[in-house]
Amino acid sequence: MENSERTRREFLSGAGKVFGVAWIAAHWPAIAAAHAHAAAAAAEGGPTALAFFAEADARDVDAIAAQIIPSDETPGAREAGALYFIDRSLHTWLAPGAEGFRGGLREFQTQFMAAHGGPFAAADDTAQRTYLTSIDQSAFFLSVRALTLIGLFALPQYGGNRDGIGWRLIGFEDQGAFAPPFGYYDRDYPGFKLP
Repeated sequence: MENSERTRREFLSGAGKVFGVAWIAAHWPAIAAAHAHAAAAAAEGGPTALAFFAEADARDVDAIAAQIIPSDETPGAREAGALYFIDRSLHTWLAPGAEGFRGGLREFQTQFMAAHGGPFAAADDTAQRTYLTSIDQSAFFLSVRALTLIGLFALPQYGGNRDGIGWRLIGFEDQGAFAPPFGYYDRDYPGFKLP
């Protein structure tokens, strides 16, 4: 019985990963559009209109993303425009689950306010980190974390990872893997280009 239970768990875990990859592939055009919006918003430098978040909510989500990938010797989530990517995502390709995200954010804000007497974005770094550590397995935190990472490490052509910030953080150098001479089948290959 123990072996069959383990096999069933392994199957469910593997199926979840396959379905997750398939879901991302099916939503890739919308994810790319959200990246482009984030890049444009970050490049403008000034205040950008948000489609999903109210101003106070945006400050809290931005502060959470900044704690997930902080700015120190290198730029972090703020400089990469993670807030604008998350905002655009919840307004477009994640719209079916956006109200669940909003409910999680409200619960997060209410609990933080009760414990600390003020909004998350106004708290000091220590209070923010301590609180996030206490909820790091919650569905809300995991969704903010996932969206922050998607916005940070994707191809810059899609608008995330502005100026290659995410790639520099992990030491990735964007180099072509192929070098001439090419064969007859790929001699005219121009390289990756957006449609």
